[in-house]
Amino acid sequence: MLTDPVTERTRNRQSGRVRSHREGIKRELDGRLRRYLAGEPGAAADPDGLETALAGVTEAGSPDYIDVMTLLGSLRLCREGLLRPGQAPPDIREVARLLAPVTQSAPSTFTTLLLITVQAIAGLPGYDRPERLGGKALNLADHGMSRGDPAVLRQAIDLFEQALAAATIDHPSRGDLLTSACSCWISMYELTRDPAAVDEAVRTGLAAAELTAGESHGTALNNLGAALRLRHDLTGDPGDLDRAIELFERAIPRTPRDHVEWPVRNHNLGYALGLRYHAAGRHQDLDRAIDSVRKAAEAVGPHRPQRAEYIGDLAYFHWLRHQATGDRADVAQAARLFEVVATTSPDPERRDMAAQYLRAAQDALR
Repeated sequence: MLTDPVTERTRNRQSGRVRSHREGIKRELDGRLRRYLAGEPGAAADPDGLETALAGVTEAGSPDYIDVMTLLGSLRLCREGLLRPGQAPPDIREVARLLAPVTQSAPSTFTTLLLITVQAIAGLPGYDRPERLGGKALNLADHGMSRGDPAVLRQAIDLFEQALAAATIDHPSRGDLLTSACSCWISMYELTRDPAAVDEAVRTGLAAAELTAGESHGTALNNLGAALRLRHDLTGDPGDLDRAIELFERAIPRTPRDHVEWPVRNHNLGYALGLRYHAAGRHQDLDRAIDSVRKAAEAVGPHRPQRAEYIGDLAYFHWLRHQATGDRADVAQAARLFEVVATTSPDPERRDMAAQYLRAAQDALR
């Protein structure tokens, strides 16, 4: 039940489990657009990452591809102030024309398919600046992860290297480019299990942590922590795990509570603390793991594929604490949470595992 927060996320994408939420996500986003056009300005925000989730399960050329791209593009036009309450949504060609300037100034803020669609329809020029190379690399990386394709990830890494080569040592985007490259190397390891990718993730992550500040620094610290935690998994070096925990602890205060990555980073911390508890048996680590994963489980949106994972890990940590202390409150909480996972998780393997733990917890309560 104790699962890898990075690898499991990839597995969910590769297996298409988020597809079961597809129509619900589309209806929710369509409702947001309608509410915005009816006079509710805040409705076009995307605090829970649903637009990225929908783009990730929409294949180019699928029957509703154009409808989805028009919906995502229209929501982006709302946030840019180019589509105002009272207006009718434009068609896809008009969406592309209006979004074309934004794709040049901030390409990394677009979902992969939306960026590709706008580029194709609007006939945009190629990328030639570090920011543009990095934006295209970031979207290629998202595309490669959603398809589970290491060849696409390799193309993204090559673009990041080109962007870094084009950026001077004091270029303002250099830190962010290194942060994204670190994330891409982590993704490459998830798909290929090549230890060299972890070494590259640590290398780029260390450089990024030295160059970033503010919220970007939080992202760099989290990514470096994830890379070091993976290296600990490969080598067993407790120093890497201690350093990863320290970095996750520093990343969370730099992450706004309403940020889509806030629950992910809390779970990363809780998972690492759980690993250290298994290795060293320090009960304070288990207590802190429960606290961190509880925050993640309470904050994650209902449509995000990590929700069952977080609830399952929280249940597992309560189960471990019950085994260590005999506290019936922990086993009762574990039973409640295992039941949620056993009845709601889209992953059959996770449901089965939760059901086994649920029976054990119920037996312990008798």
